[in-house]
Amino acid sequence: MRIIEQQVEQAEQRAAEQERAKAAAEEALGANPYSDLAAAKLTEESRLAAQLRANAREMRAAFERQAEEEKRRASRPELEKAAADEIAAARSEMAERHQGLVKALAGAQEALVGLVAAAGAWNVAVGSHADVLAAAGLDVRGGETGAERTALGEARLKVDGQLFEPVNEGAVTAWVARRVVESRVSDRHHLLGALNGAAISVEQNVPTVVGRVPAPERVARPRRYGLADAFRQLSGSK
Repeated sequence: MRIIEQQVEQAEQRAAEQERAKAAAEEALGANPYSDLAAAKLTEESRLAAQLRANAREMRAAFERQAEEEKRRASRPELEKAAADEIAAARSEMAERHQGLVKALAGAQEALVGLVAAAGAWNVAVGSHADVLAAAGLDVRGGETGAERTALGEARLKVDGQLFEPVNEGAVTAWVARRVVESRVSDRHHLLGALNGAAISVEQNVPTVVGRVPAPERVARPRRYGLADAFRQLSGSK
């Protein structure tokens, strides 16, 4: 809803009139300081004066913001014309970056689909071989090769002394995401707390697998200037 200057002036006039009514009520109470009626009248006039004063201030501020916005809109064509080269550069680069980001996301999604499939194949292999060896009477504690099913039905397979256990397909994606976020974004990123539990379970279940995957190269990110830094600077501490 558009505010016109006349509305603002009327609101300010009502506030001024109410201030006069408040002043009259103050005088009446001063003339009769023990009058409950005069005291109640002053309280009501004061409340109304404060309300109208606040309303007038808010309306004036809204009117000024509206005028500033209208001025900005009026000058917009000239501003856009002056920034034509910058706008063209932004349009060109963002189209390229858009295409690159879409392509990278599609590639990452395809890679994760392959990762989940590989984890699923791993689990099938662990389970099938574990069942065969367990059926042959070979348990995991009696020698270098054997298998068992836990109380929860999870397979454990040991071959030549190496233990193989199932891995959660979703957890392996969390493990990859955690490594990338830590090394390329920030080792204090808020997502790490949500990813850590699942990622650690992968490291515990398949340490010989994840141990052979090189970590992404760490990239030093610019330090963000935060409130703590500002406080230390103001207090003179380092």
